[in-house]
Amino acid sequence: MSSLIAMPRAAFLIYRLHIGMILGSRRSLAAIGLAAIPPLLAFLASNFAPDNQTENGIFLKLGTFVLIQFVVPMLSVALGVGVIADEAESRTITFPFTRPIPRMSLFLGRWLAALTAILVLIASSCILTALFVQVKDRGEPPTNEVVQSFLQAALLGGVVYSLGSAVVGVLLKRGLIFALGYVFAVEALLANVPGSSQSLTVQYHLRSMFIDKEAPIWKFLEEAELIKFLTPEEAMTKMAFTTAVLLVVGCVAVSRKQFVLAA
Repeated sequence: MSSLIAMPRAAFLIYRLHIGMILGSRRSLAAIGLAAIPPLLAFLASNFAPDNQTENGIFLKLGTFVLIQFVVPMLSVALGVGVIADEAESRTITFPFTRPIPRMSLFLGRWLAALTAILVLIASSCILTALFVQVKDRGEPPTNEVVQSFLQAALLGGVVYSLGSAVVGVLLKRGLIFALGYVFAVEALLANVPGSSQSLTVQYHLRSMFIDKEAPIWKFLEEAELIKFLTPEEAMTKMAFTTAVLLVVGCVAVSRKQFVLAA
């Protein structure tokens, strides 16, 4: 019982320490570069796309196929997989475990620190994309509702992907390779293959949160015509359940795993 009481305070202290370490890491530079891709493409598309492409159309394509499908999972994996794996690889994982703090507080504190950076970068990327796509007036800017829907889906994706990557980093020695393989081989493949297999991916649930088949604005997207999506509430519920399961698995795995350091 005493360990459970001490866990929030210990997790907060670890959070404060780790957030500063993230800002100066090489992973954060890679994450910043990934977050800059959608705004950069939005600026270029706004200036050089054919005149029949509206601002809203450009934003929907970049938001769906660049931000949600590529940047969110890659950025989340880049920062999430190192939550515990970085300590193990640097052979300093035993140092915090010698302190009188619950092991799971190390996982929670470091993941929350990584998640903070992830969500800030994702939110900045989404908002800047919406702004940069309007550099040249094309007559139909994205509405606040559309931008908000994309932002909510992108942030939720950051939570799920980062937590899943953190758990993989605890369970597997080469967690980064496995996480990247999952993003490219499973998420990118199944999410774009017609059929019920799409419902097995995180991407399917994220798209369910922002694609409204009843609104004419989405009609040009092939996904909106061919796929039967969940309601945003159903997608949110399933992703919340997935997050809870991953959080429990991560905490239990860190508490019970024996980290063996190579000589």
